[in-house]
Amino acid sequence: MLYILAVVGLLLLWFYKWATARHNEFVDRGLPFEKPSILVGNNLDMVMGKCSFQKLQKEFYARTRQHKLVGFFNFITPMIQLNDPEIIKKITVKDFDHFPNHSPFFTTTERLINDMLSLMKDQRWKHMRNTLTPVFTAAKMRTMFGLMNESFAECMEHLKKQGTASKSGEGFELELKEVFNRLSNDLIATTAFGLKVSSYKTPNNEFFKIGMSVALFRGKAMFKFMLSNTMPKIFKLLGFSIFDADKTEYFIRLVVDAMKQREEQNIVRPDMIQLLMEAKKDATEKWSDDELVAQCFIFFFAAFENNASLICTTAYELLQNPDVQQRLYEEAKETHESLRGQPLNYDAVMKMKYMDMVVSEALRKWALAAATDRECSKDYTLRDDDGTVQFEFKKGDRINIPIIGIHWDDRYFPEPHKFDPERFSDDNKDNLVPYTYIPFGVGPRNCIGNRYALMQAKAMIYNLLLKYRIERSPKTVRDLMSDSRGIQLTPKSGYWVHLVPR
Repeated sequence: MLYILAVVGLLLLWFYKWATARHNEFVDRGLPFEKPSILVGNNLDMVMGKCSFQKLQKEFYARTRQHKLVGFFNFITPMIQLNDPEIIKKITVKDFDHFPNHSPFFTTTERLINDMLSLMKDQRWKHMRNTLTPVFTAAKMRTMFGLMNESFAECMEHLKKQGTASKSGEGFELELKEVFNRLSNDLIATTAFGLKVSSYKTPNNEFFKIGMSVALFRGKAMFKFMLSNTMPKIFKLLGFSIFDADKTEYFIRLVVDAMKQREEQNIVRPDMIQLLMEAKKDATEKWSDDELVAQCFIFFFAAFENNASLICTTAYELLQNPDVQQRLYEEAKETHESLRGQPLNYDAVMKMKYMDMVVSEALRKWALAAATDRECSKDYTLRDDDGTVQFEFKKGDRINIPIIGIHWDDRYFPEPHKFDPERFSDDNKDNLVPYTYIPFGVGPRNCIGNRYALMQAKAMIYNLLLKYRIERSPKTVRDLMSDSRGIQLTPKSGYWVHLVPR
């Protein structure tokens, strides 16, 4: 019995030493930091379900913003957080060659994951980025927009049916996230995978079910992700995988079969598959089917929940600010009249100036990515303008850029809690401090699909406002930041609104 207790004690001691091995990292390197908790680092409140990752990042930044560099423990991994926009510029743009890659998001060798653009590294990433850049130009988005209109129409028809049970003019209550997750799914299906899906008419369609399981990290999936991130060797030893192989295979089969059919039958469709097929022909690299499928697959991480959340957070602010909503409705109405019965198009969306101001402010206040990251690929000496050494970065150092914290810093955005689209008017937007507004990341590693995200959100808000006034429901949360939990900015009770037909 004593022998067993001794072994257990030694194992616990070993585990404690392993879990806290890097807790003195910033003491040794002269950086301020907050004491981490075992295993979860500075993420304790999020892991305990007390707050969202957005709130955690915002408040950590607010407590440490007086320091240009500060230590942050992301679970067991120490990260150097950049709190100064000039340093962010140096790391992500001027000296990009020292920080060309994202920190490893997953530690796994399973199919597709390491072929996704965001996880590719160095020259391989650069070649794929060059291959994909022509796919996301304004011209390509313009042709792709036609595919989206059908999905917008089906979403609006669904809302119309939801309101049929209510009395004329009274409106109805609706939880927006579920509605716009389905829209996001259908848009990804048609624009990325060449598949016609209606998640309103057929709520349990295979694409939606598999997409939800892949895109939304909940329960067991979240546990596996955290294990992969913090204890990759144990993750591998247990034989875990981030995604079920049959679900990965489903998407591979979809894309590869579509490519084959199009080549054999000379089918042309203005979607991601078509654009990838064209890019593959023009690329200097010889890309495999898996590498191309992975770029469609990444839509589920980059677009599925984020694009739905952008529409939801914008709608949330519109119901809180009826004067902003009215002005935006008037612009939408003017745009609708200028189309003279023609369907909405990409150019009409991009011409709506106030829409751009509203969505920009929604992205400022409710950044979809609370933070972004980099990894140091070779030793780097950070110096100030006088040449004085500020910090010595080592190869392998991981960098945290607290997007949400900077967006809520009153030194750059006065009254940051206030929703004020005028920050992004023609007269004011040039006064923004460079590298303080970075909703899609920053530098060569910024989000390649920002045009896609913006045109989807703006077009849906346009359609929604033309038909409905968005008002507060008794179920609408009072404080979105305090009510949200987990990695995504989603309130526990959902995004409830009251829609009143116009």
